[in-house]
Amino acid sequence: MKYYILLSIILISNLFSQTLNGIVVDSGGEPLSHVIIRELDSENQNDNWTTSDNNGSFIIEISHDSKIELKRFGFENQEIQLDGNESQVFTLSNKNVNMKAVNVYGKNNSRYLKNKSLNNNLGSFSKNGSLSQLPSLELRTYGGYAGVTSASFDAGFARHTKVLFNGVDLTDAQNGQVDLSSFPSFALRSLNYRLNSGTTYGSGSIDGTLNINTKNSPNRVFYSSGDYGFNQYGATYTMGRENSKRTITIGKTSYDGDYKFKDSVTGSSKKRENNSLDQFFFAMNREFLVRDDLIININSLTTKNTRGAAGSTSFPSILATRTDEYELYSLSFMKFFIDSNLKIYINRSTNNQVYDDPNESFPVFSEHDLDQSSFGLDFQKEINTNLDYQLSVKQKVDSISSTDLSNQELNSSSASFLLNYTNNEKDFKISPSTRFDKQSDNDKLTYNLSFESVDQFLKDDLSYFDFRLDAGSSFQFPTLNDLYWPDGLYSAGNPDLKPEESDYFSVNMTNNSVLGKFTVTATMKDYENLILWQPNESLKYIPINVSSASRTTYNINFLKEFASSQLQISYNIYDSKDNDMDEKLLYVPDYSANIFLSHNFNQSINMAFNYKYTGKRILQYGSDWSDQTDRDAYGVLDFSVSKDFDTLKTSLIVDNLLDETFESTLGYPEPGRSIKLVAEYKI
Repeated sequence: MKYYILLSIILISNLFSQTLNGIVVDSGGEPLSHVIIRELDSENQNDNWTTSDNNGSFIIEISHDSKIELKRFGFENQEIQLDGNESQVFTLSNKNVNMKAVNVYGKNNSRYLKNKSLNNNLGSFSKNGSLSQLPSLELRTYGGYAGVTSASFDAGFARHTKVLFNGVDLTDAQNGQVDLSSFPSFALRSLNYRLNSGTTYGSGSIDGTLNINTKNSPNRVFYSSGDYGFNQYGATYTMGRENSKRTITIGKTSYDGDYKFKDSVTGSSKKRENNSLDQFFFAMNREFLVRDDLIININSLTTKNTRGAAGSTSFPSILATRTDEYELYSLSFMKFFIDSNLKIYINRSTNNQVYDDPNESFPVFSEHDLDQSSFGLDFQKEINTNLDYQLSVKQKVDSISSTDLSNQELNSSSASFLLNYTNNEKDFKISPSTRFDKQSDNDKLTYNLSFESVDQFLKDDLSYFDFRLDAGSSFQFPTLNDLYWPDGLYSAGNPDLKPEESDYFSVNMTNNSVLGKFTVTATMKDYENLILWQPNESLKYIPINVSSASRTTYNINFLKEFASSQLQISYNIYDSKDNDMDEKLLYVPDYSANIFLSHNFNQSINMAFNYKYTGKRILQYGSDWSDQTDRDAYGVLDFSVSKDFDTLKTSLIVDNLLDETFESTLGYPEPGRSIKLVAEYKI
């Protein structure tokens, strides 16, 4: 009933608006979180404001030719008259720093921002959302919209890419991963990502971090219908008052999921059954401006997914089902001082996972109740105009009650320190950081040394080079499954496992000119103590630290913005090796490429293409009882076209436009072409 009341409130609202995408930084180019961005003299009945996230970015729907105010304690307020809806970078100067005027906003003045953002139309309802458009991000999917989806940067291991929701860690302590299919495509519209973030986020962020952001979603009601019995509806709405704001995102997805596929062994056409999905999603973000120097933020997330567990083409049975119920609550207090700020936060999440296969020949029932709670604080202080530091500490408890693992608990604690030295005259920055983590009997000390130089060889703001070097280490603690899987007939855990380790060195160069923005990155990584489940002399599978590997990655990215178009091309070369097998790493392609093109024909019609090409890769090593399994390269083209009718927007979304036959995971064939029609009512 509450859901329909919410829809009614949204439907009677009507405001012609524009979308402002922005990033707020300080005079040294560092992103500023919790900056209040308020629309002045708004015609909206609600007070229209938002705050920047941890990456300094924000999105706000404002009236045409509106004026906004940027405000944060310890910084000079800015009032800006906007004359367009382009993405902007806003600079705030410190109150206690006597300096000459700075550029308030400019399109390219992003300087030292380590976090990258992606936000576009195609990502709202395409199967993998914006995920498939991120440079160097490789996806492994397990069949259809309902299939489990994992992601990794630079074709690394999925457990080495940490996934966050509005800045809160989602990692499943049982397997060290996050199933991204538990998020509907409309929730994957806005993403922030960061590479080599080990000293910032700790265990599991060896290759990078992906942050799902729903706080800045635009206000809308939507309905979508498509192939394979796909139906989806929901809404996002923000209710603002002068000193408080509430943003709600809610949606429901149903999917029959049965589709035909071509068997890779026999070549015959078969039907993939038991791939249905019933999905509910609810997220709420609440912010309270208690005083100019104190902000309280409350985040909550509820997801419920009931799906047919189609599994591979041979296992399990078509009777198997899987249910996941996840709830997350986070509370934070942000206190500002003239030259520093303090954040105190508490997070709590629960996850109930049930797997049931009533197959008479081999019935399986498994239930897992996971509970995670954490407490921490982040402190940032500016020593002078050139020097600042950040200190973070965190305490976390992961526990599980399971039909397989019984009752187990993991306690972990961490402390990190980051120092930033910025030379604004020479336009360079040095950032050493270190981190200490402890989990039960395991502990790890990691580091990162970063050097950045921006705006070099500057020519009338039309051309410049940015350079960046990163060297450091990162790690991954063993999971609950690795440590405590019960000693049975076929498998057992290993409580003596050590953390997985990685050392890396990365070089990045960016050139921005009238031709476009070119970025070239080379990254070298060595992995030690990788955890693999291997059979012992009794043919029982046990996880052990035996594997070492290396990976060299070359990323080339080109971005060009025209008056009415945007073009992004990325090309990735992967040179990897499993040192124990003397083979390329499983599932790592020789190379991959991505082309994204968006074009506005006029103010109301937009078209977007995204083509993702994945090269040849090994899916299974050869053994005494089977040959090596390789898969040829494949390319998937997604397409969308949309039409605006003032407050109503209609879209046609086509996933896999060319009807490509492919498997990203061995034994899990993907569906062919799928079409969706979408209607959105914007407010």
